[in-house]
Amino acid sequence: MSIVSKAALTAMLALGGVAVATAAPAAPVQKKGKEGEAPQLKVGEEFRKAALAAQTALQANDLATADTQLTAAEALIKNDDEKYFAAQLRLPLEARKKNNAGMKAAIETLLADPRTADKAKMAFVRGDIARQEKDYQGALRYFQQAQQLGYSDQENLTLSMAQTQFDLGNSAGGVAELEKAVQAKKAANQPVPDAWYDLAVAKLYAAKDSAGVSKWLRLQLNDYPNAKNWRRSLLVYRDSAKLDDQGKLDLFRLMRQTKVLADQGDYAEYADIAYRVGLPFETKSAIEEGRAQGKIQGSGLGQLLTDANTSIKSEGALSTLEGKAKAAANGRAAAQLADAYLGSASYAKAVEFYKLALQKGGVDNDTVNLRLGNALVGAGNRAEATASFDAVKTQPKAEIATFWKQWLATSGTATAAN
Repeated sequence: MSIVSKAALTAMLALGGVAVATAAPAAPVQKKGKEGEAPQLKVGEEFRKAALAAQTALQANDLATADTQLTAAEALIKNDDEKYFAAQLRLPLEARKKNNAGMKAAIETLLADPRTADKAKMAFVRGDIARQEKDYQGALRYFQQAQQLGYSDQENLTLSMAQTQFDLGNSAGGVAELEKAVQAKKAANQPVPDAWYDLAVAKLYAAKDSAGVSKWLRLQLNDYPNAKNWRRSLLVYRDSAKLDDQGKLDLFRLMRQTKVLADQGDYAEYADIAYRVGLPFETKSAIEEGRAQGKIQGSGLGQLLTDANTSIKSEGALSTLEGKAKAAANGRAAAQLADAYLGSASYAKAVEFYKLALQKGGVDNDTVNLRLGNALVGAGNRAEATASFDAVKTQPKAEIATFWKQWLATSGTATAAN
């Protein structure tokens, strides 16, 4: 994916976007104008005639004649003034011909001359040509020169520098430049293109930068909190963070709450993980939900549901385990019971026993607080849920808690994709 437009950036030169000579060359011995005027060019008579003919043909868009006459004028060059003027004509001519080699030579001549106007724009175009030719180090050098010269189109320049850093394999450098473009958009109260976030996430994911992936996914969700992005964000985070089964289960619970479980494959993975960690109630609840929503067709996942029902029958009703959890010396039994209540969408009961687990102690507080927050969301107590998520401090649980808080902050709904 590229964030730099594929449109011909050199069109500005072909159409006169860069200041070039439009008046006939000066008389051969004129050295300066009237008092206060800029010095005139000193050109020979033969050069002047050929250059004037080239200029006239260029203005008429007769490129063949312009090229012939300008080539003749270039053969007569005797000083820097003539070289400068010829380069000013050569640049728009080669731009209209879409000839990068000719443009490069003209731009480099003009960049080296102190009289040249619009050097920043020329440096930018020279960098674009270098990037087209896969000379990425050269492109970056010219883009940096354009930046130093105060190129006015900062967004295009920043994006070009970002893309060039990506071309060089420097994901961190490219993302840093891209972040500048994002900040500039936000400072101007302009929307940030969704594709910019996609690109940053893709590059950071490829670089195995899990923290960077999470950061940019959250930035994207702040601006585009739709179902497509929520689903993609949670799956990309899951894969980049290399979560264990318990971590994946917590992420699937968030996907379930945000209603972005998409198909039988999602429900199969979710239900299977729940079963393997000893939560058949959650397996049963997930499969029944998937069937009710038409995302699990017919009797799909029938064997897994049968296995879950067998385990549930063996364990008995969850309510029969409450007394044991309350009488236990520590909170582990209460936490396990709360997990089962959470998985079966009995949120009020889950809240009760997660709080009991924290009160009794002997549990992983971050895990319990993460799941307590989940249960509180299900029970409709969002303010208390946020406080519970705030209490989660260790990774990767803290990152999952942050996703929960972000979902709550963006009105707690995953909207349809834009």
